[in-house]
Amino acid sequence: MNRKINGIVKTAASLTLAGGVLAMAASPAFAASPNEAYGAAATGLISVSPIGLATYPGTSPVTVVNADIAGLLTTGVVTDTADATSASSTINNVSAELTALVTLSADSVTSSCTFNTNTGTVSGTASITNGTVVLPLSTITLAANPAPNTVVAGLAGIATVTLNQQTVAGDGTLTVNAIAITLIGSTQTLTLGTSVCNASDLSPVSIMPGIAMPIGLGTLGLLALGGAGYYFNRRRRVAATA
Repeated sequence: MNRKINGIVKTAASLTLAGGVLAMAASPAFAASPNEAYGAAATGLISVSPIGLATYPGTSPVTVVNADIAGLLTTGVVTDTADATSASSTINNVSAELTALVTLSADSVTSSCTFNTNTGTVSGTASITNGTVVLPLSTITLAANPAPNTVVAGLAGIATVTLNQQTVAGDGTLTVNAIAITLIGSTQTLTLGTSVCNASDLSPVSIMPGIAMPIGLGTLGLLALGGAGYYFNRRRRVAATA
């Protein structure tokens, strides 16, 4: 009898573990890195972590009064958003110093990216409102809706300015920089309006909906059965020795 009781208890314990594993599997899970967006970041002599970072899962939307970087950038309000399938960044009143005499400015700069749940593809876009690069003797007008990876001509020896810069990682993650700047003759970079989207839907899903709960309840029943059997067997042993 004791062996049977022990067998029931061991079985119940095993099912309890299995039920716990299934319960965890049925809870929301995010396997991929977060979708994210931020207003500005810099690397090089002047290094600044992403400003106004919004993420999903995480915190979104995020609004900051500016994304100023001393010696490089002044801006107005920045708004960044990220959700399960998209991200976007908008910066207002942008003014970036390429040199002491060359300035890039725009009324607003925006980037966005989206994962299409029907086609399984990620796409991105960027827009620039009243964007210009002012040089000592001329002014370059920036495209309002630039094609991906548009390099601004006329800045040789000053900087490489790429509009709607898009890069795809090995896992399919798309990064869109509305404007990416690399200063010539240094390691200084500046990115404006960055959006990052995974090639997947980050919405929480249940791996095995409706299964973990019944198993968990069944396991509790088995544990109760094992406990009751042990209790009555112990009483019989005590009565027999009395």
